Amino acid sequence: MRSRPYEPAEIYVVSNIDELRALLDRKRVVILRMLAEEPLTVKQLADRMGLVPASVHYHVKVLERTGLVALVDTKEKSGILEKYYRSIAREFQVDPSLGSAPEAPGLALDALIRDMRSSISHLQQIGDTDPLINVQLVNVNLSREAAARFAGRLHELAEEFKAAEEPSAHKAFALALAVYPSAPRPARRTGDKDDIGGGER
Repeated sequence: MRSRPYEPAEIYVVSNIDELRALLDRKRVVILRMLAEEPLTVKQLADRMGLVPASVHYHVKVLERTGLVALVDTKEKSGILEKYYRSIAREFQVDPSLGSAPEAPGLALDALIRDMRSSISHLQQIGDTDPLINVQLVNVNLSREAAARFAGRLHELAEEFKAAEEPSAHKAFALALAVYPSAPRPARRTGDKDDIGGGER
């Protein structure tokens, strides 16, 4: 048996693209949160997440390879070697300078798309006929400075949403906010309404 005391750091700053790529996955974020609380094996993680161990093993290995989780203990049980993993930190923050990396914008948008597809699948499985959902998709021509101002306001809203978490609540909601470059479009005329908006349901 090999064991060594290990406590996650309070905050870890993600500073390279490989770490960012590993972090931009909902299942891996869940794994990191669980491993921040206590050491767990792949089997224990899979049982708690309701997933097959092979799928969780893949994600744990990605996190271990990028150094975001660490192997902290091994125990032999009935001839089987159990490996216990722990997150290296309780909270992960992304270095803002990563935003200038060529791969970063595509990775972020791809993560957003995958998360939305996962939510669609969840809605189909639970059969919720009246989900609370509000979708707005708006395309406008803006200067970079104006877009940056809106991006800052969205960041503030995201922080407010995160701070409003109710640990005892039985439902989970996601907030997806993104300001991103798109193909230039002709200026809209007054009264044009070609944007997609889904009101609250």
